[in-house]
Amino acid sequence: MNVFEEDYMIRLDQIILSLLLISTLLSVVTSIYLLKRRNTPGALYYGLTGITVTMWCIGYIIEFYTLTLSDKFLGVQIQYLLGIPFTSIFWFAAAINIRSAGERPSYKEFILLSIIPFITMILIWTNETHHLVYKSMSLFKSDSLILIEKEVGIWYYVNVVYSYFFLFSGSILLLGSIPKLKEIYKNQMILFLIAVLLPWISNIIYVIGMNSFMRVDITPVAFTISMFLIGLAVKRYGLFDIVPAAHSLVVKSMHNGLIVTDILGRVVEMNPVMRSILGNNKIIGRDITEVFKEYGLDNESTLKTFGNIEVTLNKEIFDLSVSDITNKNGECVGQIYNFYDITNIKNAENKLLELNSAKDKLFSIIAHDLKNPFFGIIGMSEILEEDFYELDDMEKIKYIKDINEMAKSTYQILENLLEWSRQETGTIEFSPKSFDINSLINESIHSVKQQIELKKLELYTDVSGIYEVFADVNMVKTILRNLISNAIKFSQPGGKIILNVISNDNFAIISVIDSGVGMSENTRMKLFRLEHNMFSVGTMGEKGTGLGLVLCKEFIEKNGGIISVESELEKGSKFEFTLPLAR
Repeated sequence: MNVFEEDYMIRLDQIILSLLLISTLLSVVTSIYLLKRRNTPGALYYGLTGITVTMWCIGYIIEFYTLTLSDKFLGVQIQYLLGIPFTSIFWFAAAINIRSAGERPSYKEFILLSIIPFITMILIWTNETHHLVYKSMSLFKSDSLILIEKEVGIWYYVNVVYSYFFLFSGSILLLGSIPKLKEIYKNQMILFLIAVLLPWISNIIYVIGMNSFMRVDITPVAFTISMFLIGLAVKRYGLFDIVPAAHSLVVKSMHNGLIVTDILGRVVEMNPVMRSILGNNKIIGRDITEVFKEYGLDNESTLKTFGNIEVTLNKEIFDLSVSDITNKNGECVGQIYNFYDITNIKNAENKLLELNSAKDKLFSIIAHDLKNPFFGIIGMSEILEEDFYELDDMEKIKYIKDINEMAKSTYQILENLLEWSRQETGTIEFSPKSFDINSLINESIHSVKQQIELKKLELYTDVSGIYEVFADVNMVKTILRNLISNAIKFSQPGGKIILNVISNDNFAIISVIDSGVGMSENTRMKLFRLEHNMFSVGTMGEKGTGLGLVLCKEFIEKNGGIISVESELEKGSKFEFTLPLAR
């Protein structure tokens, strides 16, 4: 083979792949279009036919472009998976549906029609055990292509005869109705018949010559032409409509907002969705620039934009596309403004950015803040194990205390991490109820008693009265645990911590005040923000990630409160948050 022939085969290979991909895409688009109009005679079943064609095309792409026999046979099996065997019965059902102006085969009738196709589908997937569909298969090379040579079995012919019977039966039903139709419906039906019969004629040629003159199955390629004709019929003749739809009906049924203007820029039509968006019915006849100006749109850039731009109307975000309406001579006679609501998409994008930032922080905590303490625990426990008898009692106690502190610190990081991840994924339970905040504060203080004693801190509570709050108990426990632990961590040994509760209007105000190291204004501004790395070390080497404060803020806001912080270097900090009082 010379260079020219080799280049030709490569181009042919690419052309076939392109046609198969186009055929697949057109089948999907046509199916979706028809299934949306499934109440129109013929649309449901021809939409299902399009799905079978899609499976056929996908399977053939795999068969044609893989190299091993097993992979190629997988492609054949996919062609039969709700594909080839079912195409003819959906076509036949569509013909009945169209001929009867909407009457559908009963479920019982359809199940009976589907028996042979389902058997065929099962047999092709179990062919290696019985060889009823294909007796044998082998690979052969045709120019630069590697294809399958198939020796067909008895059931292959059963499927062929069955498929062709219903294909031609459906065709006869439609052909018999053509003389009775008006001219516009004749054009619909004739174009429809040509579109559907074309790939089947190609398939007949392939079946006859599959092991001789026709090595490549041109049926999927023929479906490319078929899908184009279907699209043309839909566009030009209103194929599958009982009565070709008027343009106003199309406009009214659209889910997007639509404005149509004439050559002078006056609004001549607007669909109900657009009326709902604008909240104004007095738009028809007005200049589009005035309408856009009234709603705060940059009309200069909007009117001159052809393509897609983002605009905001009444706090909703839309993808606006502007296109010309032309007459038969190609002259512009107006414009169409199509508003596609992308508010949910933009909100999802913003949420995705937040989650991505959270993911990065999560990985950072796992990789650094959670891993490093374990290295310390492992290291000190190995020293204890190896040098246990050489160490005196005081050294042993020191190592044990250090291991214990590291374990507690790591456990708190892990606990915050788990609670935060549950909060971010929405799996955390939220069950607010009335409870006494004072008793929960005392319980939280008791849980950190050992830490307080270790640093010889003085902890005071200043609570006047009984305060019943309405919040989630577990979340408030997490808030108090983190804020009190934070105060202990950054307090110097012998320091002071004060917890007080007061009420203001309908809220309880809880404060955690320490006389510790405090923080700078720059650090304070970065608190509660996950995107900033807030790794910190307490006055006795306690590790912190900043995740606990982020969790506090999210839990407080979820319970209807707010959190604030005041701090000054070397003078301490005051964290204050509110919770709604129970009514």
